[in-house]
Amino acid sequence: DAAVKAVNEGNDLVVSLPTSAGKTRIAELCILRCLAAEKRVVFVTPLRALSAQTENTLHRTFGPLGKTISTLYGSIGTSDFETDALGSRNIVVATPEKLDFALRNQPSLLDDVGLVILDEGHMIGLGEREVRYEVQIQRLLKRPDAGNRRIVCLSAILPEGDQLGDFVAWLSNDDDQSLIKSAWRPTRLRFGEIIWSANRARMNIHVGNENPFVPGFFSSKAPTQGQRRKLFPSDHRELVLATTWRLTDDGQTVLIYCPERRSVEPYASAIVKLNGYGLLPSLLGPNEASIAVALAIGAEWLGEDHDILTCLKLGVAIHHGALPTPFRKEVEKLLRDGILRVTVSSPTLAQGLNLSATTIVMHGIIRNRQPIEASEFRNVIGRAGRAFVDVDGLVLFPFFEPNAQRSAQWETLKAGDQGREMESGLLRLIISLVQRMYSSLGGDLAQLLEYILNNAQVWDFPAVAGESAERRDAALRDWQQYLTTLDTAILSLIGQNEVPDDEVPAELDAILSSSLWERRLTRRPQESQHIFKSALLSRSKFLWQNSTSTQRRAYFLAGVGYETGKKLDEIAPNANELSLQANGAVLTGDNEQAITAITALAELLFEILPFNPNVQPANWRDILRAWLLGEPIAALAENDEDVLRFVEDALIYRLPWGMEAIRVRALACGDQFEDGTDLDDYELSLAVPAIETGTLNRSAAILMQAGFTSRLAAIKAISDTDADFDTSEGLREWLRSDEVAALSADVEWPTETSHAIWMSFLSSYVPPDRTEWRSWTYSDSANWVDINNRPPAGSAVRIVNAQDGGTFQILSPDHELLGSLASPLHAERKGLLRASVNGDRTRIEMSYVGPADLVPSQLG
Repeated sequence: DAAVKAVNEGNDLVVSLPTSAGKTRIAELCILRCLAAEKRVVFVTPLRALSAQTENTLHRTFGPLGKTISTLYGSIGTSDFETDALGSRNIVVATPEKLDFALRNQPSLLDDVGLVILDEGHMIGLGEREVRYEVQIQRLLKRPDAGNRRIVCLSAILPEGDQLGDFVAWLSNDDDQSLIKSAWRPTRLRFGEIIWSANRARMNIHVGNENPFVPGFFSSKAPTQGQRRKLFPSDHRELVLATTWRLTDDGQTVLIYCPERRSVEPYASAIVKLNGYGLLPSLLGPNEASIAVALAIGAEWLGEDHDILTCLKLGVAIHHGALPTPFRKEVEKLLRDGILRVTVSSPTLAQGLNLSATTIVMHGIIRNRQPIEASEFRNVIGRAGRAFVDVDGLVLFPFFEPNAQRSAQWETLKAGDQGREMESGLLRLIISLVQRMYSSLGGDLAQLLEYILNNAQVWDFPAVAGESAERRDAALRDWQQYLTTLDTAILSLIGQNEVPDDEVPAELDAILSSSLWERRLTRRPQESQHIFKSALLSRSKFLWQNSTSTQRRAYFLAGVGYETGKKLDEIAPNANELSLQANGAVLTGDNEQAITAITALAELLFEILPFNPNVQPANWRDILRAWLLGEPIAALAENDEDVLRFVEDALIYRLPWGMEAIRVRALACGDQFEDGTDLDDYELSLAVPAIETGTLNRSAAILMQAGFTSRLAAIKAISDTDADFDTSEGLREWLRSDEVAALSADVEWPTETSHAIWMSFLSSYVPPDRTEWRSWTYSDSANWVDINNRPPAGSAVRIVNAQDGGTFQILSPDHELLGSLASPLHAERKGLLRASVNGDRTRIEMSYVGPADLVPSQLG
């Protein structure tokens, strides 16, 4: 039914299927239908990590059809290179922030897009990103051309009841045929526990109403080397690892799930130490060559001796969202290819990352002193059992010591089947703010509406009698964050238009008609509806009374809220000048001036929410300098994991976002310099890519933006060739040059460890007529073993790749050697080959479906 709807109908779809049950395949069918209509596709993913993985999946499916796929993720701004990709590629994979910023500033980019896929579309909630996402979807639904565009939402954890009904009706314009929901999954799910007692592990398994067990699943072991004296396992983490290695003895793949990211890397340290004691043997097998690329990329970022890389050499993947993106992408490729048998993962897994294993071993089920949400648990355990590989998927929870409370929480999670909370994030924002007002009034509902409607200071933080200083400080932080998010939402909805003050209520009603906000609001009592609508309108009027239409449009285009926008206004004279200096210095190659100006901009922006970093090491200026100069970052990160988090969060994401906001705000406000020029008169597209990629060399930055993942090798390749290009077309010309072709023949260029990455990158720039799969025919003379015993004309034969430089063999269907081909084929061809004997039995006729790689002459 789902496949039929995907291919034969053009209506919007909400696809709610368990993990690994076929959501991606439904999406691919929808994409195929859209591409057949000569429309483009936008695939929205909530995580940068998920964007990279989705791009790889779509490349495998649609690359052979000659379709182009590109990924946009990183800061909210978009470079010229990315804008070109967004406007021209057949399929664009983007985070909500990237897509939102691009469409605010250039709405026409979506004009020829016929399909928008919202992956993990349940990401609706109270957080800033979630509210932005909800508002972005509402703006998409309210575009004048919305009827020309199909929306398909994918999720594994949608709820039941009216929340699901309202969500589906919102996305589908009340089409009651749009929901595809099923509980079917390709593997059976089993739960169990590992109970440690008296130096032995007992494994309990639950199969229906039966509870079989293995009394001696494994026993404690003594170390065989090193100075450790304790038996193994000696604590909970070691029990998890002992369980994991015991499962691999049975040929299983295992995923260790940690509810908190901070629990992941201690596993790397523990695995390395336990391996040193002879307690955990390597699981890599004969795959050393396969991990070379990941080790090379990892060494650039983490240092060659980092425990995460040592784990990789042992066949174990350490995975979490804060790892450097290039390294994480290589690790995910190894997981897809089945090279690594054990993965230790963070909550990134619960947010949609496509990792699966025969068994999931839960490190814990608690986050911030509370059990994880049932919806997250369901999403995680859905990874147990590899589709069409395993019959059963097993989820185990080890208990090193008896814990009645934890056992009860485990039973509750196993029994639950709740989906994710899908209340409108915009509504939850208003409720949270109104509840604070209500508490400050002593719980007097009668005064609340009067307070909202007629209090000039209604949006000042309301004090609550008897509240502790600690709770007040926490509530103040929440209040400020909620207001910032609410203002951004309001300006995103109506800030782009010239709306007179007295028309704000009507404009809000129009944009929010049939929205998730409106649908969920109508579920509330009439009195509550009036209060919440009044609060939203009150804040909107506050914004209009305290800003000009020019400011509101500037804030809208920059994707920021009122308070952030006002602070950008305050720093604008200085920030505009610094932005001009930074870009000018990059253009002229004055690295010191560029670093000085960018550092000064960072000092301004890092004080403004939401551009302030989550972590900010004391030596952050040194980190920024080394990053911009293209120096290895591993030495700085060796003893401080916050360095990598700062680079990924502050330098690759927040600082470029802030600089783009400065530029867009200045252009919208018509800011001018003393000589009468404005920012639009200057080149301003150089500094942001430099910060995002970690080099002040424009050509190297473009090379990395195009998908070459080794930063140090990209800089070296540009340096070796004295390359100087500033457009994607210039990049292509450089890649096609004789110099690059000659250097690429050297197995140690750009560097020995990056050559494989380089050749893979080069292959992505092969002209489409060489990569698109087609039907080919080819004929070659046959050298028969026995010319008097040739197979009959039309007989099917097998062509077997040559071994040790020999000829390509002709075999009968039952593998009897019949002869050989006169000419060689390409041994590493990717397509499907069929062969038969011709009419006079002197030649082999071949039909081939694949790219232009059947014979060596096609590769020239």
